[in-house]
Amino acid sequence: MLDNVFLTPQKQRELKVFRATNIAGDLNLAALAEQDGMSYVEFYRTFRSLPSELTADALPDQRYSMSASAYRQLLIKRSVPYRIIFATFQTDTTELGQLLETLAISQSTLQRRLKNLKAFLAQRDIRLDLAHVELRGDERQIRLFYWYLFSDVAADITTMVPEITRWLTVASKYFNIPSSAQTPRQAMQLGYIQITLGRILTGHMVDKLGYVQLLEVTESIALESLATEMQFSQTELIRELTWLNEILRHSPYFWPPAKVANWHTIEGLSERLIADLNLTSSTHYFTGLINYLNACISYVITTNLPVVIWSLMTPPTSRQTAEIKQSIRLGLPLLPEHQVQLLTNNLSLILAPYVEVQELTICLWLSVDPSIHNRVINCLKAFSPFALKIIDGLTYPADLIITSQAALPADALVNTPNYQWENGKSITKNLRDLLELFYGIVQAKGG
Repeated sequence: MLDNVFLTPQKQRELKVFRATNIAGDLNLAALAEQDGMSYVEFYRTFRSLPSELTADALPDQRYSMSASAYRQLLIKRSVPYRIIFATFQTDTTELGQLLETLAISQSTLQRRLKNLKAFLAQRDIRLDLAHVELRGDERQIRLFYWYLFSDVAADITTMVPEITRWLTVASKYFNIPSSAQTPRQAMQLGYIQITLGRILTGHMVDKLGYVQLLEVTESIALESLATEMQFSQTELIRELTWLNEILRHSPYFWPPAKVANWHTIEGLSERLIADLNLTSSTHYFTGLINYLNACISYVITTNLPVVIWSLMTPPTSRQTAEIKQSIRLGLPLLPEHQVQLLTNNLSLILAPYVEVQELTICLWLSVDPSIHNRVINCLKAFSPFALKIIDGLTYPADLIITSQAALPADALVNTPNYQWENGKSITKNLRDLLELFYGIVQAKGG
């Protein structure tokens, strides 16, 4: 999700409150605030700040005139970071001064608003060049970022660079994709083709491919004519069509991928990974996990690029990294070391959701207001990489006891980490101290 990249904390609260209150009838704001882990005052003020026009022509059984998804897309499109990215895709704005005038903000404010976006891009080896209103980096990664963002907010790419419409039918026919999508997958593929055309038409070309499977594009009168009309060489056109074939047919971004040349060897590695990591049977409900891994592995070793998991800001810690690297070395013994490391890092990230989840047992023995009780639970869940089993009272064994009682049984004090909730201390200070202890427990468990 891109919410924390493009939306300010205030707008994220608005979206949270919008989702909670988008129901017809009377609202119990106190109950909704507690459910969302917000104070009543904060929830009430945010609710009152929602634009009044949202309630006009409300949908059946809803309070507002649009869905939560549509409102989220609207907030992102109105955000400063999005408007900056929008400007980088077009050719109308080429200087920072133009942006500052359009946005009516100072340069220092702009830099603050872009902090999360720059961090997000940097983790994908992309840099925002504000001075020239450009994205810098590997063109293949830049196109994926544009495609992901504009797809997520349902942006009409053809309105940004109108010339795209002229070439869309011609470009899509090379891959037997209709210019009007019939399936969700075709819609995704057409979206990427539109991004490609937009970048080409604004002078941004792919300059490297990696060891991709070549699409046989023969030089012909039609190809020569197309290259001339689009004002670049046949060599450049062939390279662009070759990359489009790779990303549309063989990458894991467009499900399901086509077969690849070295599929047999890669498939053996995928099966080895699943066996070596002892993935629990519950993960196998994800039909096609092996096929997805095959596509991910092939993509990394042919393009020398990572498969980007866009929803994660930072890779999770994985205790299975050593096992993954060993499996790669055994399955692909001729793979260069730098690609072994790239593939190891990438698969650790990709496989993190499928590795057996560890559960922590938390005992709450608290004599406090119910709202504080709920805040403790919400706080722990928000910062825990593991599933939590919350128990009111004492039980053994447990991973953590949180208590406001003056004394605990002797065996609990000896065998289980515990936090003493101090009623004379502020809630914030209690939670901060509790989380410091909790982090230590999580790290000891390998999280």
